Amino acid sequence: MKAIRRHIEGIGIELEQLLAGPVVVTCIPDMANVAWPARAIFAGLSHADLEAAFRRSPEGTVDPEGETVALSFNCYVIETPDYVALIDGGIGDGKERPHRAAWHRRETKFLDTLAAIGISPERVDIVINTHLHADHVGWNTRREGETWRPTFPNARYVVAETELAHWTKVHEASVDGNTLHGAFADSVLPIIQSVGFEAVASDAEIAPGLRLKPAPGHSPGMVVVALDTGEGEVLFLADAVHHPLQLGDDAIVCNFCEDPVQARSTRIGLLGEAAAAGTILAPYHFPAPVFGRLTAEAVSFRFEPLEIEATGMPAENNAR
Repeated sequence: MKAIRRHIEGIGIELEQLLAGPVVVTCIPDMANVAWPARAIFAGLSHADLEAAFRRSPEGTVDPEGETVALSFNCYVIETPDYVALIDGGIGDGKERPHRAAWHRRETKFLDTLAAIGISPERVDIVINTHLHADHVGWNTRREGETWRPTFPNARYVVAETELAHWTKVHEASVDGNTLHGAFADSVLPIIQSVGFEAVASDAEIAPGLRLKPAPGHSPGMVVVALDTGEGEVLFLADAVHHPLQLGDDAIVCNFCEDPVQARSTRIGLLGEAAAAGTILAPYHFPAPVFGRLTAEAVSFRFEPLEIEATGMPAENNAR
């Protein structure tokens, strides 16, 4: 496997891709490299904690002076000879998110970026929501007039049955209908009412070489996704890990984890297995470079990005 950086003409961005024989994995950030207030995601971090995290984390991911951490929101497109799959649906466009200013009524080039790598919405065969939080389901739907319709009309929309049942129950009991910042109403319910979700077991095989692995804690039914490329495994981490600083201190748990004890246990288990197996990780919230492996260091880990072996040609000259 090798990683390349591919320039997208006309949009002015570069995308990271992982190449493994006929399999191509492309990271498309729906939002990239945001300076997020550190305590808004990891409560209790002191300035000294941030300085320590700065020393052990990849360059540019922790700013102890500004007390921020860098976050991205990475969707992944998998192209194989048999299927095209999208892992997680980002924040989306045009969504009403008044309590999340950066997510509110966005207009982005996400679909243009997909088109630039040769992926029309109709080409996507599978959409996997690792969990149903608002920043993972936004591109499930797009607005047509006053109606939210599936963005990917030919896709199987896949989610763990535990996750879907949990949030459906929460929404049904909601007084204001604003479940998940409104994402249930505009990005989940329209799928239920149209093409329907394929609600599966948390360890289901979704397609040849593509399977789910249980990863509860952050959300009750969250999963991570494992891809067997034929040249090694890639693990799409969802929100099992939010930032590289957690790799050096397993006590740091995201504020938004519903069961912090379980989330920590899940993270430790997944990271230990990945480090032992040399698995390539594809984190959801890490800023670029995104593809990498773990190096074990005493009781902690270090994220080692893959070397970018080549620079991809402009999109029109490198179409697949």
